Amino acid sequence: MTNLKPVDVAIIGGGWTGLLMAKEITGKTSLSVAVFERGIPRKTEDYAATMDELDYNIRLRMMQNTAEETITHRHSLKDVAVPVRQHGSFHPGTGVGGAGEHWGGASFRFLPDLFTLRTHLIQKHGAAKLPEDLAVQDWGVTYDELEPLYWKSEQLMGISGKAGNLRGTKIDGGNIFEGPRQQEYPTPPLKRSYASSMFEDAVRKLGYHPYPTPAANLSEAYKNPDGIIRAGCAYCGHCQRYGCMIGAKAQPTNTLMPVLAKRSNFQLRTGSWVRRIVHKDGRATGIQFTSPTGEEFFQPAATVVLASFTLNNTRLLALSKIGTPYDPVARKGTLGRNLTHQVGVSTRVFFEKPLNAFMGAGELGTRISDFDGDIALTGAEDGLLRLAARGNSHQNM
Repeated sequence: MTNLKPVDVAIIGGGWTGLLMAKEITGKTSLSVAVFERGIPRKTEDYAATMDELDYNIRLRMMQNTAEETITHRHSLKDVAVPVRQHGSFHPGTGVGGAGEHWGGASFRFLPDLFTLRTHLIQKHGAAKLPEDLAVQDWGVTYDELEPLYWKSEQLMGISGKAGNLRGTKIDGGNIFEGPRQQEYPTPPLKRSYASSMFEDAVRKLGYHPYPTPAANLSEAYKNPDGIIRAGCAYCGHCQRYGCMIGAKAQPTNTLMPVLAKRSNFQLRTGSWVRRIVHKDGRATGIQFTSPTGEEFFQPAATVVLASFTLNNTRLLALSKIGTPYDPVARKGTLGRNLTHQVGVSTRVFFEKPLNAFMGAGELGTRISDFDGDIALTGAEDGLLRLAARGNSHQNM
């Protein structure tokens, strides 16, 4: 094993989390930062060369290769764990930018209650009605504390959308159920598609409150606070599972890498498969990784940051013997406990006219949040909003 020159910070994973952490550290300190990414370099020009739907959409060119490294799954403790050989509801990325390169661009904020969910549930239902070993916890940080950072990230990515709760004022046409925001979105909503306009009209007739999906796909040309200029969306339809060929979708390679590439205290090491976090007396001392040729290296570092896919982070901690693995029988331990993920369901409906759904953007669409979280409108507030909705509908006719 070859020992390398020490760095101050070693970051495992070159996606949104890892590269954003590197940007903050290298911009505010003189610390040396090295990001270790097992995949290949990526840049906008690469995506312009081809948008092969078989390669990207079916063969999942930009995802973690399950033939090389995968996770295992079992339905119960009695079953034998088997490898997952086909991606399902989550698509871990590989290469610089990670899943942030092939994501659709949906950019929601969590509801305020989620940050203090345990307290909220106890106050609403009473501790006696909840399990003694309730796994739900408060985050330790509130929505109000994070709101300025939400805004900072939305500026960085140029999120396109429409506010529905601007400093406590509910605005029809935006998500009225969101936590209060202090600023309007950096760019206006994306254009409405025929399908999204049909959905909006239908749910309004049902009394719900539609709004455009907040999207990292730019509705117009935009310059972010770092001076990064990106073009507006061309509505080509190649977003999810693809990298954007013109840079309209916010990706780590077109928002973070242009800044990091100019900094002398930053380095990016692709083709680096991290195998272990080396630690002693409760502190990390570096990482052990393997090159594409199989050569092993030890990178000394004063600080190690895990910034890869959640299951890969958990696996790496387990291999490094850090933390107490969760025992589902004894219900003890924290490592690997309470994994959650989102599951999407697609429906197919036949209409008299073609919807041309192949055109659009990754998150071009209309949504409702009337059933999100623990939401309840007062009768007076709901009545006023319904009147406003009907008034806007009449104006659009």
